[in-house]
Amino acid sequence: MPRCRARFLLLIPCSILIIFMAYNARSQSRPSAAKKISSPATAAGVKKLPPAAKQWVESTLRKMTVDEKIGQLLFTTYHGSFTATDSAAYHQIVHDVKDLHVGGFIVVTQMSPLGIVKSQVYPTAILANQLQAASKLPLLIGADFERGTAMRLDEGTSFPTAMALAAAGDPHDAYTMGKITALEARAAGVHWIYAPDADVNNNPNNPIINTRSFGEDPARVADFVRQFVRGVEENGGLATAKHFPGHGDTASDSHLDLPVIHADKQRLEDLELVPFRAAIAAGVSSVMTAHLSIPSLEPDPNTPATLSANILTGLLRNELKYEGLVITDAMDMGGITVRYAPGEAAVRAVLAGADALLMPPVPDAAFEALQQAVKSKRISRERLDASVRRILEAKARLGLNKTRLVDVNGLNAKIGSTAWQDEAQQISDRGVTLLRDTAKRLPLDLAKPSRALLLAFYADPEPYPGEDLEKQLKTRFDSVTTLRADTRFVSASNLQLPPADSYDVAILALFVRVSDRKGNVDVPAEQIALAQQLYKAGKPVITAAFGSPYLIERFPEAETWIAAFGISDVAQISMARAIFGEIPVRGHLPVTIPGVNLKAGFGMELPVRPLKLQAMDVRGEAKLQLAFDVVEKAIADRAFPGATLAIGCRGKVSVHAFGKLSYEANAPLVKPDTMYDIASLTKVLVTTTLVAKLAEGDFAVPLDLDAKVERYLPEWASGAEPQKGLKDLLQENPAARDWRHRVTVRHLMTHTSGLPAFKEYWRDSSSDASAKRSTGKADTLARIFAEPLESEPGSKMVYSDLGIILMAEIIERLTGRTLDDLGKNYVFGPLEMKDTMYRPPKKLWPAIAPTEIDNNLRHRLVQGEVHDENAFTIGGVSGHAGVFSTAPDLAAFCQMMLNGGVYANERMLRRATVAQFTAPQSLAGGTRTLGWVVPTEGSSSGHYFSPHSFGHTGFTGTSIWIDPDHQVFVVLLTNRVHPTRENQQIAQVRPALHDAVMQALGLATESSASASRKAKSKG
Repeated sequence: MPRCRARFLLLIPCSILIIFMAYNARSQSRPSAAKKISSPATAAGVKKLPPAAKQWVESTLRKMTVDEKIGQLLFTTYHGSFTATDSAAYHQIVHDVKDLHVGGFIVVTQMSPLGIVKSQVYPTAILANQLQAASKLPLLIGADFERGTAMRLDEGTSFPTAMALAAAGDPHDAYTMGKITALEARAAGVHWIYAPDADVNNNPNNPIINTRSFGEDPARVADFVRQFVRGVEENGGLATAKHFPGHGDTASDSHLDLPVIHADKQRLEDLELVPFRAAIAAGVSSVMTAHLSIPSLEPDPNTPATLSANILTGLLRNELKYEGLVITDAMDMGGITVRYAPGEAAVRAVLAGADALLMPPVPDAAFEALQQAVKSKRISRERLDASVRRILEAKARLGLNKTRLVDVNGLNAKIGSTAWQDEAQQISDRGVTLLRDTAKRLPLDLAKPSRALLLAFYADPEPYPGEDLEKQLKTRFDSVTTLRADTRFVSASNLQLPPADSYDVAILALFVRVSDRKGNVDVPAEQIALAQQLYKAGKPVITAAFGSPYLIERFPEAETWIAAFGISDVAQISMARAIFGEIPVRGHLPVTIPGVNLKAGFGMELPVRPLKLQAMDVRGEAKLQLAFDVVEKAIADRAFPGATLAIGCRGKVSVHAFGKLSYEANAPLVKPDTMYDIASLTKVLVTTTLVAKLAEGDFAVPLDLDAKVERYLPEWASGAEPQKGLKDLLQENPAARDWRHRVTVRHLMTHTSGLPAFKEYWRDSSSDASAKRSTGKADTLARIFAEPLESEPGSKMVYSDLGIILMAEIIERLTGRTLDDLGKNYVFGPLEMKDTMYRPPKKLWPAIAPTEIDNNLRHRLVQGEVHDENAFTIGGVSGHAGVFSTAPDLAAFCQMMLNGGVYANERMLRRATVAQFTAPQSLAGGTRTLGWVVPTEGSSSGHYFSPHSFGHTGFTGTSIWIDPDHQVFVVLLTNRVHPTRENQQIAQVRPALHDAVMQALGLATESSASASRKAKSKG
């Protein structure tokens, strides 16, 4: 039968690991031996079977024919993709089951013109079930999951490389990785994990192990191997220690030929065998052989370890006392195929002591050769039975004698868990290692404007190098220009660097994959040449190494070198986080790099840059006394009973509380985190921010600022015509008839729509039904839709709650979510504003600053409920009012705006969006932005805030002012409407406070006052 089998990027030493190379840093070395961790259970050798399972093994073995026994030794492959039952590929795997009686299958990837094509979870599981159902005996299905199931399955959890785990330094990470990998694999119908790699990578020129190893220290490697084995075995999988007796000290690829290890027996005992002994003690179910020549163990130079009885039986079985499965590396590799025909290689492997033959290049030939060898007694029946018994025992240990099918309906609950991927990402984060930073460039400052040039170089065929890294960088830099090169699609020789003045910093990302049949782990010459041009361009360059740490030897020009030891998506995400200080950099080399004198254990550590407000020191606080005095005097003058004040300057904040919640003698004192009804600050905190995010395209349907309101609110178009002298107006200006159709979102945001300033929809004003109190949100919206315009759109700025109420409705209709839900998940949550919310629960009310004694609507003291009557009637959640917050929470929001849309290393808005929404708008005569107020003559900002400042006030006595030029903000929260709104002293307090703040900070210069006056006069 013709074979239609893909054999690309399979298990064996051909993991798809790549290298992507790329301040205060402190060089550190730590001991190379990894710390030991406690174990949930102690294992010693392969787990024994219970009597019932043992009985099944012996009973099954007795009933098997010789052909069935021979077939159990063979493990062929399938690709987990849709496979029609009449296709050649499907016929082949059914042939393997029915005619060859194979012991199981290996799930593999394939190659396409565009690169690697992984298997998918659902087809993998469905095919596994179909094959299990077709097989007389349960099948043992394996896969090379060295980096988690995502190494072969599209939907699996993606982990970093073994070397990245070792750089992080915690062997428990290996346990976690083994556990999650086993659980996901079993869910997909895969039982056998061809991992961990137990090789000690003590040869920097090794082209095939490299980052697949846990390092060069055998004890350290043993610790990680032991934990990975336990993670797999204790969670339902079979682990595999590979490549016995050790592939780390080679300089050639066994996929191409037969590498030679020139080490004596004692060196092997002291180095290569240490991790394998640890794996055996931990209960590893299988040991995979290596296609290596080891003269000290096997004198015949043409007999690789896989075919050597001295190594598999003499050393592994007899000396190491191993009782589990001995399995071959892929039998289609050059280390075997260049010396032996497929059938003869299979026979020799079994004679040497192998139990399972993985991926024979011609399975039928291997089957027939084994048939002949048994028939001729070259392979005895006892020898055959011994291997088959071990394979059956492995299947029974997994419970396959009872249940062999998987629940396809439960796959999405057991694979690709967000929580598991988060764990994998954290492991990857911990492994990032800084090897050089002579210019102290790291970490970059996310809050500063910066343009980046990304050079993504791939040393293999890859249509889109650095895709995940580019996505990460685009959320952090203001702009990213990307040049890509690989070995098939785009040559670096055809690329030209952009002018140096077009970017501020360059990221050189070097992806060099550890892959089979390539023979090296290096950067192509044409890519090196372009990299050298980049280093000479005169701009800062950060070299990000994704893969082999040894590549740093090739780039002495690199002043900053940071390594992630692999090319996976998690590695690229970790790199972006580390470059910007979002995670601490604490990794340490698991290997020595001789060319640059970097010893194992070396690593430059960087602390995390939290990008959060820090408390102002005592000296800074003392300077602010002038501002504190203004608030104290206002309380003494009964402008308000109490207040909280947050003053921020260049990343430092002072938060103070003043007075009491009310004028009652026994009223509680105000605390720094006392919640206030922030009234119209809701407009900028929630509504404006959500409009900005919609305009950016952060939601499924973007918002067009210049779109007509009727596009989003069709009811708007049928509203009333302009009021007051309608007949005369229409005679003088017929175009007035179309005013409503001309109102845009921008008009609403700049208060230039022509809507009236305010309407008391909550009030009963007459017996006229149309003037009855609004019954809720829908009724209020209907009244606004019917409200006549008072002026031509764009002709006049009239501050109007009504337009912002409409904006909230537009936001909800575009997103399909309520405003309070959006505020919580897209504003308050990301900014860690834990005390900010709509409709506080009643248990919080006593600690919230009370507002007015309402004698018109509620006829009681308002405390914990929104003060604004229209917002109350709507239900407490509106775009113009309704939010309760604290000074510390609002300080975080202000700092986010000063940071250009970033806080706590989370980007809420793009820097360009912040600039767009805080720039004065011509529609409003330069007095307003898209949502915000700018300084004008006599405004609450005082005399010294710069022309680029922006702010807002709230009716209850709240305000925010932000000055990007001076990196200053002031948050003032009061309940000045308590007990009555008639108290208007806040109008004098606000500018006095802001002037005092600027004076206290030394920013109240004549030049700043002059610039402010000039800007205000233009407004």
